[in-house]
Amino acid sequence: MRALARTVSLVALWLLRREWLKLRAELIREYRSHVDAAGCHPTALAQQLLISGEDHRFFRHGGIDTIAICRAIWRGIVLGRPEGASTIEMQLVRVVSGRFERSLRRKLREMALATLVARAIPKEALPAVYLRIGYFGWRMNGFEDACRRLGLGAAALTPAQTAGLVARLKYPQPRATGPERWNQINARAQHLLRLHSLHRCGRTYAGLAIEVRYETV
Repeated sequence: MRALARTVSLVALWLLRREWLKLRAELIREYRSHVDAAGCHPTALAQQLLISGEDHRFFRHGGIDTIAICRAIWRGIVLGRPEGASTIEMQLVRVVSGRFERSLRRKLREMALATLVARAIPKEALPAVYLRIGYFGWRMNGFEDACRRLGLGAAALTPAQTAGLVARLKYPQPRATGPERWNQINARAQHLLRLHSLHRCGRTYAGLAIEVRYETV
């Protein structure tokens, strides 16, 4: 997977150089903001749950997950069940660039730029940076906003609260939240905790700068 990513990154530097330079400046700004932030850092558990739920091969690829892409194509074309294949790098590109249009061109561009993200932000810091700026719902642009709006203390989050927060990245909480969305958030949170229990004994989180002891979960 990394060999393909390296090849794609060279093509991206050639074809998307102007876009990459602009994106690189924004990524560096976000990383510096993360490093300099005084408080409300995304917890280690939140980062691990993000990896488990969104990109469990995160430390094995270089920005694009070819296994997930092939599976998504198979399920979409053969089974008629659309499925995402976005990596954390791809999601970070989407949020920082502010481009969310549904088109193949945008997706290919996003994949290409994702292979360059680690040139601006260390790989091990990407989950935390994404959590800091991801969209969790109405008036919840980033981890700190989400904690504040939900009345949660970032330093004292329970595992269930942490999973509920990360679940909102997939199911953002609207201003008026109905029973269906609450069910989606709660089911997603439980699923994330189950995934964490499966991944904690392997090397899924081995590259994170901050580790968390499972006994605290």
